[in-house]
Amino acid sequence: MRDVMYLIIGFGFLCFVIKLFVSRMYRRLIRAAGQMGKSEHPLMKMLLKKFETCYQLKMGVENVEIFVDKYLNSYRAAGVHLYTWEVLGDVMFGITLLTSLLANLYIAVLDSDRRVMMEFLFVGIVICGIIILEDICLNLRFRRKRLLVEVRDYLENIYKPRLENQVFKHEEMEEYHREYFEEERAQLEELLSMKQEEEPAVKIEFTKEEEAVIEEVLKEYMV
Repeated sequence: MRDVMYLIIGFGFLCFVIKLFVSRMYRRLIRAAGQMGKSEHPLMKMLLKKFETCYQLKMGVENVEIFVDKYLNSYRAAGVHLYTWEVLGDVMFGITLLTSLLANLYIAVLDSDRRVMMEFLFVGIVICGIIILEDICLNLRFRRKRLLVEVRDYLENIYKPRLENQVFKHEEMEEYHREYFEEERAQLEELLSMKQEEEPAVKIEFTKEEEAVIEEVLKEYMV
């Protein structure tokens, strides 16, 4: 039975280390997200590059939250997805708790040694209590939420307006000027045609200087 106790302690220790590792990774990511514009962190640089590429391709990003979730879930730490590390920590805690309960149940039913049962019960309670206390202190769910907020804040409130001004505003202004001047030119041509219909017999003659001035004005207007 001593081997089972060591197994419980080993599972508990592994769970403790995994949660500590995940917490440290989130702390690094949050620090990098706080300085996202000048961060050298690979994930932050990739997010900015992907986000910028979407706007360069005239696609934009409608849902920034889903965009961030997608690439955060694909982020790997030590070759394993960060979310997988979180799940693995919870699984190890479940294994530790289940092994402790089964060991105590076995001793209670098949072994009459109360001292051994109390030892297993004490070890199980202490290890599970430490892990639960660690989970409360680290609060991994809050860290993940804070990371998402930091990244979304930069992308939505700083980077997105900047890219929209760079990519879309210039094109919209060109389209506006093109439509406006085409409409003005159409109105001018209509007025000229109406004037010609009203006074068909009148022939207007210009001097060379007047023709040069008119031609220059028309060129400036068309430009």
